[in-house]
Amino acid sequence: MDFCVDIGGTKIQYCLLDAALSPTPQGATPTALLRRGTKAFATDLATLIDAVCPPGIDRIGVSLNGILKGGHVVYSSLMGGMVDFPLQDYFRQRLGRDVYVDDDLHAMGIAEAHLVPECRNKPVALLNIGTGIGVGFFDGTIIRGQYAAGLISEQNVYVEELGQYRSLDRTVCGRGMREIYEQLCGERVEAVTIFARARQNEATARKTVDIFTHYLGETLQMISRFYHPARISINGSIKRAAADYLDAAVQYCNAGLSEPFRTEIVVSPLDHAAERGVILGSTKA
Repeated sequence: MDFCVDIGGTKIQYCLLDAALSPTPQGATPTALLRRGTKAFATDLATLIDAVCPPGIDRIGVSLNGILKGGHVVYSSLMGGMVDFPLQDYFRQRLGRDVYVDDDLHAMGIAEAHLVPECRNKPVALLNIGTGIGVGFFDGTIIRGQYAAGLISEQNVYVEELGQYRSLDRTVCGRGMREIYEQLCGERVEAVTIFARARQNEATARKTVDIFTHYLGETLQMISRFYHPARISINGSIKRAAADYLDAAVQYCNAGLSEPFRTEIVVSPLDHAAERGVILGSTKA
């Protein structure tokens, strides 16, 4: 058994992986309980992992949002920005176990390419939409660039419906939906609530979902043109609401693409993909 930890902007979740990389969830902790915005976040993480890791575990996989080179964190908003911190070595020393660290985006791409039969031996783009947004691309090997290929969160788009430029991180993700809804009506609620209200035909929620859907379609276009993948798989917490947006987003995407650039766009079947990808990446990527 391997013990894996995925550190997100909202929650830190744990699972056990068996030899076939099948996950068994082990619970979650709100990220806000740790000292975010400082390197002390790493100290709190080590303490937390040591407390929740079951006995008899020799290998731990850790995934987190940020810019990494190997197991070295170059940038992480959770740790205070440009930190240049050797997180993998730090965890190994503190926890006394084999620890493997990777960024969640590329780990999810590795898992998609290796664990989904329809993705094997194909160029695959993994679109991670949760609190933020990013793209991982796998074509025989994961494409990392020098540090963080696919980290598209700061890409600006002009949102016609609002008459302003916004980053994708403030438009096409849970954080973006929350900000847009609050801008439109003054109330701050989570994306899951916005989707639920849109299903009840609340006007502001409906408009927020329409904006999200429109610019998700444009993002899918961008990925199709740039990578020309055989498949785009959507993962992350927002995938749970795919019935509320995916068909319309695909229509937006395809309306701006000629036939050679159109691709299959699906919701990933994988849960705990980042954690599984870290363990896979320690041996295959």
